[in-house]
Amino acid sequence: MHESILRAGKIQMKILIVANIRKQQGGITTQVLELCDSLRSEGLEVELASTHGSIRARISGFADAYRKGKNSDLILGVGCAYYGVFPMLAASIISGLLKKRVLYNFHDGQVYEFINKYNGFLKLFFRKNIIIVATDYLLNAFLKYGFNARIIENHLNENVVRVKQNESENGILKFMWARSYERLYRADIMLEAAAEILKRYNVEFHMYGGGSLRDYYTKMYNREGIIFHEFMKREKLLEEYGKYDVFVNTSDYDNFPMSIVEAGMNGLLVLTSRAGGINSIYTDNEVLFFEKGNTGDLIEKLRLLINGIEKYSHLITNLQNKTAAFNWGNVKNKWLSLINENIISDVV
Repeated sequence: MHESILRAGKIQMKILIVANIRKQQGGITTQVLELCDSLRSEGLEVELASTHGSIRARISGFADAYRKGKNSDLILGVGCAYYGVFPMLAASIISGLLKKRVLYNFHDGQVYEFINKYNGFLKLFFRKNIIIVATDYLLNAFLKYGFNARIIENHLNENVVRVKQNESENGILKFMWARSYERLYRADIMLEAAAEILKRYNVEFHMYGGGSLRDYYTKMYNREGIIFHEFMKREKLLEEYGKYDVFVNTSDYDNFPMSIVEAGMNGLLVLTSRAGGINSIYTDNEVLFFEKGNTGDLIEKLRLLINGIEKYSHLITNLQNKTAAFNWGNVKNKWLSLINENIISDVV
């Protein structure tokens, strides 16, 4: 009989999470750390092993995961598409070598393109083991290609609602963008739209984030009305939401961006592209959509808000109600049941 059992309503076991943990927290790193803290709060012993970085760092991370895996009951590999899948592959190899149970957790809006290209290769590693995803969009993609997927929504461990600090200060509407300056998040169309809007309107666009294209965009769009902020860790960024009126998300590919959740909890109106999982989570009664990659449509929606944002106040209320449900209490039983099911199952 396996030593991991249920005691006093809590699962007693050791879990190893293998993921690409970045020093600049955000995205998957934030989700991994949130999950780690949540599981520990339930009495589980959780260790982390990072496979992020150079080839040497990845090899070192793999070795660290192997050492920690020896004392673990369950290994959870967390990753995304393309190079980001490495932690999941590492978890698969280590679980096989050590004969440990394994679960996978996938986060990426590029899921269809990725699985279609590497379907056979991925099945060699994942086999029939469970892949946890956060949206119907990802769930349907994995099921379409014959993988064993289950859905558990992303969550936040804390109430991030802040009091608005400078709402429409001096009558100026303030827009916030906070993603990575990489191509798939489309900072380019945000900035193109901002430059066009600023020809006619006295508003502000505040840009947050890091990434390989940041320096390029800061030089190209160095003008009044577009303010670039340095990358901030999540704790600091949470304090920034309250300064703005509208959060804009321009990604071409997305799954379950926590920035939209945080913006909604902070009472911002969200204007977002219809990208991947976003379109399967939110409705037209919760966010204002524009067609992804369409700068003209984004400009038109920005104009609608500038000329009458009060008409969309119901979206703010509805989104706050939706995002308030993305908490550990609402997904705890799903995680604990799945972990226990995987531990006691005879199927590897």
